[in-house]
Amino acid sequence: MTVNGWLQIAIFAAIIIALTRPLGGYLTRVVGGERTFLTPVLGPVERGLYRLAGVDPAEEQSWLTYAVAMLVFKIAGFLLLYAILRLQTVLPLNPAGQGPIAPALAFNTAVSFLTNTNWQFYAGETTMSHLAQMLGLAVQNFISAAAGIAIAVAFVRGFARRSVKTLGNFWADLVRITLYVLLPLCAVGALVIIWQGVPQTFAGSAEATTLEGAKQVISLGPVASQEAIKMLGTNGGGFFNANSAHPFENPTNLTNLLQLVAIFSLG
Repeated sequence: MTVNGWLQIAIFAAIIIALTRPLGGYLTRVVGGERTFLTPVLGPVERGLYRLAGVDPAEEQSWLTYAVAMLVFKIAGFLLLYAILRLQTVLPLNPAGQGPIAPALAFNTAVSFLTNTNWQFYAGETTMSHLAQMLGLAVQNFISAAAGIAIAVAFVRGFARRSVKTLGNFWADLVRITLYVLLPLCAVGALVIIWQGVPQTFAGSAEATTLEGAKQVISLGPVASQEAIKMLGTNGGGFFNANSAHPFENPTNLTNLLQLVAIFSLG
């Protein structure tokens, strides 16, 4: 390997190490229900979500209750995502007029995304509507990652506590991880990659003229918002078939570095 290559690895490693301790400490405070610098802004939103859902965040759950809550949440997420995929042709935000997803593909995609596996057996730009990409896949990228982190936190609590009768509250963990960790980081990340050229629009496509004079239709859509959580939540399932090899998902050296950092940072 060249000196330049080793230098790039060293810089990348230094960035990851620099992020690890403050992000880990912040995540610990979030899942512990402690006050953070975002509490004055997001605290009312968090409490409003608890009231809306009828959840007492201080009420801890046994391992069985925690597991059942997670499973119920996953089943509801599967049904919603499957319905969106099957009905996308009659739902709004479908500028390319995409038809309904085939039953087997909709089932496979829904199960895959809600388990954070994100197996992509389709070309996103020619299969999914904007609504399916945003309300379906991007939402699952958030909540499947949050659920995975919540389960990891519950696992750690089981080892850390001397008397293991409760493991926390799944609903509180899910809300806090999503609201205080994933959403703020992805909002900043999405703005940065939009600045670098990643599309974020409700337009269906743009028409370009090639060097040979032919007309080419280029798919567009809300790419940046999905790209940010795709990387931070260690998800797959990009907006385009080529995923992060597509220039609209990863247009510059800076976006490439940011995506590498994002996919390692929480893990």
